[in-house]
Amino acid sequence: MRGTKDQTIPWPERLHENAQLIDANAASMIADDLANRFPVNWLICVDKHGRILSVFPEEMPKYQAEQLLQQNTHPDTWNRSVQTGEITFASQFSYFGWGTPDFTAIVPHTIDGEVLYTFILSAEPKVTRQTVLNAVAVATAGGFLVVLIAGASVAALLWRNLKERWQTTKTIRFLAHNDPLTHLPNRALFHEQLTNTLRKASITAADIYVIAVDVDKFKEINDTHGHAAGDVFLQVIADRLRLVFDTHLVARLSGDEFAVMVEDVTSDHEVTLLVERLMSAIKPPCHIEGKNLDISLSLGIAKATDAAWRTSRLLHCADMALYRTKTTGRSGFTWYEPSMDEDLQRRKILEAEMRKALKEDGFSVQYQAQVSLSDKKLKGFEALLRWNHPDRGWISPDVFIPLAEDTGLIEQLGEYVLRKACADAASWADPTLKVAVNFSPSQFKTGEIEQKIDSALRAAQLSPDRLEIEITENLLIKNTQSVVSSLTRIRQMGVSVAMDDFGTGYSSLSYLSKFPFDKIKIDRTFIRNLGTDAHTDAIVASIIGLGRSLDVLITAEGVENESQRQILRAAGCDLVQGFLFGRPRVVDPRHPFEGVDCLQNRPEKPAEDRSERVTS
Repeated sequence: MRGTKDQTIPWPERLHENAQLIDANAASMIADDLANRFPVNWLICVDKHGRILSVFPEEMPKYQAEQLLQQNTHPDTWNRSVQTGEITFASQFSYFGWGTPDFTAIVPHTIDGEVLYTFILSAEPKVTRQTVLNAVAVATAGGFLVVLIAGASVAALLWRNLKERWQTTKTIRFLAHNDPLTHLPNRALFHEQLTNTLRKASITAADIYVIAVDVDKFKEINDTHGHAAGDVFLQVIADRLRLVFDTHLVARLSGDEFAVMVEDVTSDHEVTLLVERLMSAIKPPCHIEGKNLDISLSLGIAKATDAAWRTSRLLHCADMALYRTKTTGRSGFTWYEPSMDEDLQRRKILEAEMRKALKEDGFSVQYQAQVSLSDKKLKGFEALLRWNHPDRGWISPDVFIPLAEDTGLIEQLGEYVLRKACADAASWADPTLKVAVNFSPSQFKTGEIEQKIDSALRAAQLSPDRLEIEITENLLIKNTQSVVSSLTRIRQMGVSVAMDDFGTGYSSLSYLSKFPFDKIKIDRTFIRNLGTDAHTDAIVASIIGLGRSLDVLITAEGVENESQRQILRAAGCDLVQGFLFGRPRVVDPRHPFEGVDCLQNRPEKPAEDRSERVTS
């Protein structure tokens, strides 16, 4: 043996003196074949006993070959290859390692079915280290790109979500403090800013004004022209309020109620000028869907004069001034006065007493006669509600009826009058006499008016043809279609329907075409000037002529003198009522004609007296 520990081992020369010689050509062919099949790093040929026969590369020292066998050859793998005669592999691959793993191949050489020696070689896989590094670099770049895209996508989604949440939060905050229709501040924001302003004013001693604004007859516009037109109408009013009070806080408190906070002014006169500017700004009509709608506003002005004023108090005073404007003709403005508190207190007391009188039967129903001009006979009565207060005496209907309308008591009072009138009429000795009952628009709101009329008639056992209901034009303005439907059903029951106060509204004639009334009542304001004013005479004659052409009865209210009676009779009026024929009174069931100037109440004269009167 030539090799020593420090000498290189020749290839393919025998290294172990006891080993079987290897055919040099065969070994070269095997080595070439292995080199072609594997990118060989090193190769060691051992016999079946594990002794080294030769190495590759040739300059590899023997001790290095022995170290490689100890480090890279796994005994189980080598034994399996020797026993089976098949090529086996071992590797240093680790899931937790970094870099390209080395593979060790054990290739047995078999002669006559017996493994004489094996080639143990280390080879790189076809995927080289550089390829792996390149792949890692590409994968890293691709991963970074994926992460970048994913991050950008996540950032975009987060931004979109945050933007939506921000917009939603902004919308919620806006809706919490502003009116969605007009975009004006709402009641909450107005109350908050007014409170803060009053706190500052208590230090600076500045005057703060609140103007309460109410849209006159807005419900009529809403019901007549539709809710869409009503919304546009409110937006126009909001724009004109902004135009006039551009540097002051304008808010929408509720449906048709607005408010203005005025500060940084030096006198009441400046506020009055602002209000007058507003009244001028609303004079041009609002043009909506080809229609010109007039704008009418009622205003109430209150002034905080010292540090003791609070938000609720200031708003309350402005509302009281507004109420005074509405009760004295609307379409104007009123300054708050301390006396209004006393009026409000009286209203509250009167309301409480009304409720008590309603429970304790403190109201009564009196009747005013309706007499025919053609035969001078009594045809019926109009039921009139009266209140004789135990301490105040008789209280005018002009006082308690509007209060009942405002407080909602009118429905109970109306039902009381209906049932009382039906019961009284059923007790009258003359079964031909009719009774007329006035109905408020509020009584039609529940949609149960037909049932209430039917119930009252059944309870009194009164024939429907003896009952007449009187309505005003305001009822039809509220909700024409539903009201006409209710009136039609009432008329089908046999109850007659009369239009009261005809001629005082602006659409009386138009409503005659929407519902076939049985009677038209000429308002007393026309009768008052009858015979003294040619224009009034012409109007009354026209109404009577209209009634005749429509085959509708005409009743004149408020007839107080003989001249009026004669003019109405000459014009062809059917019925009259007023002080000339009898004042409102409680009807004696046995003598319903008592106290009425009518033919039934005049005693028969002896025959000779009648003949003398005729001949004379």
